[in-house]
Amino acid sequence: MVDQELAPTDGRTRRRRQNWRATQRAAIRLVGDRGFAAVTVDEIAATAGLSRRTFFNMFPTKAAALFDAPAEDHEWLATLLREAEGARPLWPALRSICTVFAGGHEDVLAVRRRLVGESPELEQYHRVAQSHVGAALADWARRQLPGDALRAELLARSAEAVMLSAFYVWQPDDDPAEFPRLIAQGFEELVPIFDVASPTGE
Repeated sequence: MVDQELAPTDGRTRRRRQNWRATQRAAIRLVGDRGFAAVTVDEIAATAGLSRRTFFNMFPTKAAALFDAPAEDHEWLATLLREAEGARPLWPALRSICTVFAGGHEDVLAVRRRLVGESPELEQYHRVAQSHVGAALADWARRQLPGDALRAELLARSAEAVMLSAFYVWQPDDDPAEFPRLIAQGFEELVPIFDVASPTGE
């Protein structure tokens, strides 16, 4: 979970974001210590210093508190993509975006990885919760290749697949720094495909 500096905003939004992050930190800590089934929504809310009602104003389920991406994640990814507008070649640009973005989630990585390995339902929820990353990458790729929708989709979905593959290869007891390294390695494995496919390496 990337803990970026909040942009200037109204106090209500700022408090909501603070409560959101406090609740997710509490959920990650409690579930990491005791397991998913042994932790209740009431315990998460109490640990975060909030009411049950406030919890459900932010998260529909316990799984959501563990896997949903905070607003800061969306903003951080949008910043990385905006800074890479016009970058060439596209595949190395995507590698840089994905490895930097992945490096900001050390605090949630191990618990999430353990949970998706234990529960098919949580594994599916994780995919849905993280689908915003693939959607953002696809939007960016289409802007870079406005005349080649297929290639843009191939680039973005391949980058998303690299990130997901690295997540499943990485194990909860591994060094968190290994996760972005696995992503970088995955991108390198696919360099020949994209280099051969385009004379410009896009």
